[in-house]
Amino acid sequence: MLKKLSIRNFAVIESLDLEPGPGLNIFTGETGAGKSIIISALGFLLGERSGSDILRPGAAAAEVEGEFRAENLPPGLLERWGLKDGAFTIRRQADPRGRTRAAINGAAATLAQLSEIGSFLVDFHGQNEHQSLLKPETQRDLLDRYGKLEKEAKAVEEAWSAARALEESLNAVSMSEDERGRLLDLYRFQLAEIEAANLKEGEEEELEALWPRLKNSEKLFSLSGDAHGFLDDAAGNSEKALEKLKALSAIDPTAEPLTARLAAAAIELRDLSGELRAYGKGVHSNPGEVDRCLSRLEKFKSLKKKYGADIPAVLAKAEELRKKLNGLEDLTLDRSELEKKLAAARGKLEKLALALHDRRLAAAKKLSAEILKEAEGLGFKEVRFSVDAAYDEAAIASSGGDSVEYLFTANPGYPLRPLRYTASGGEMARIMLALKTALSRADRIGAQVFDEVDAGVGSVTGRLVGEKLARLAAQKQIFCITHLPQVAAFGTAHYFVEKDVKAGVAAASVRLLDAPAREKEIARMLGGKKQSTDLGLKHARELLAEAGK
Repeated sequence: MLKKLSIRNFAVIESLDLEPGPGLNIFTGETGAGKSIIISALGFLLGERSGSDILRPGAAAAEVEGEFRAENLPPGLLERWGLKDGAFTIRRQADPRGRTRAAINGAAATLAQLSEIGSFLVDFHGQNEHQSLLKPETQRDLLDRYGKLEKEAKAVEEAWSAARALEESLNAVSMSEDERGRLLDLYRFQLAEIEAANLKEGEEEELEALWPRLKNSEKLFSLSGDAHGFLDDAAGNSEKALEKLKALSAIDPTAEPLTARLAAAAIELRDLSGELRAYGKGVHSNPGEVDRCLSRLEKFKSLKKKYGADIPAVLAKAEELRKKLNGLEDLTLDRSELEKKLAAARGKLEKLALALHDRRLAAAKKLSAEILKEAEGLGFKEVRFSVDAAYDEAAIASSGGDSVEYLFTANPGYPLRPLRYTASGGEMARIMLALKTALSRADRIGAQVFDEVDAGVGSVTGRLVGEKLARLAAQKQIFCITHLPQVAAFGTAHYFVEKDVKAGVAAASVRLLDAPAREKEIARMLGGKKQSTDLGLKHARELLAEAGK
């Protein structure tokens, strides 16, 4: 459960402190007000990748800090981070170059560690996440998560890897010495090339964020220098004007407010002048730094072209090469012994894959019934849903021998077909909500985020969605961004997000609505008007009364 969220200089948010409670926390506001930025900040805190574009203009750093309850974390994580059953904090910062640093309860943490702990704290459902439900691998993973089959799936993956390694060793034994020598030379060369690059996690992102500044450093230096000159003159003139106003105020006290305002402005101008001067010194790079950055980016590009789509894939390729080299360099087993070991490994793999299939079948049957039950309460008149897990012994891979497919139809008389071919956008959103509701009873995640889960549904169905979220919020802490008043009426707490302009820069703010303010906001959502009519307020009160709020 999230107890407190503090956001500083993140995109359009200058400063924001939230203390959400349990239950259904609703966020509403005009389109573009910054509602989704709050969710993005929470995602950033829990390990999502980011760039320098998240930094608010003019800020030295962006920072997000969250205070969480530890009751949903596995014992291993609690022990690793020295956490107790009470509250703990996660903090993450980003600088203008896109570099980030994070800490869990004060101890430095990597992005991978943030993602690991975040996966037990918050489950995100974004506006487009239901598209991922169309992928068979996502459907399989969700089935395993529902059935708590992760351990069995991991055992299959390990057995498959062991069998593959033995297959490669057997192939290596069958090679001629010339073939083996050529492969050894190739693998050693490839591994040496990757290791020589000394790849580090996050370095590519940092350099990509830094490169635009480096290549435009002369222009940035010139522009900041000109701006500093103008500001320095302005600061000097403001200080001279302040002396005049002080003398004026001594004669006429009514001018004292003007003097105070100019004094504050003079201080701000002098501070800005100093910061611009420091910026100019920092942005003026040397040619060696430019060459180093460009060289590293070119190296990353070359390695990705040869070995993988991104740096993690290149590092995975390096580990694969090490295993292949070890297999080729240590051929101490004869062919007959390897064949026996491979037969045993394949037998173990088939046994584990079949056992996993049986567990998946049982979980699929149960999940099908649960999703169907949940979907029937979301405005489907006649709906059929089934999770199909077809087993093919000849196609066993690292994920097992199952081909998992979610089948769906909302039209009477039509057969079940794969979800990706049959569901509309509104139907997909509701099926995802039904799935999340079913999964919430099967996992330990304490908080769930729904960013416009009601997209594509009307007012009648929206009420059903609100009821579903309210029931889900009885067991979980829920955060929901919505444009539907029928959903907003079910909130335990209702936050209004709005955007203003401060010193020429957009700034989003959030406030918790009391009962009268909430009535006005729901009336606005009903009528699309900033000033609520009596009829709109009456309708809003009716919605809130029906929702029991």
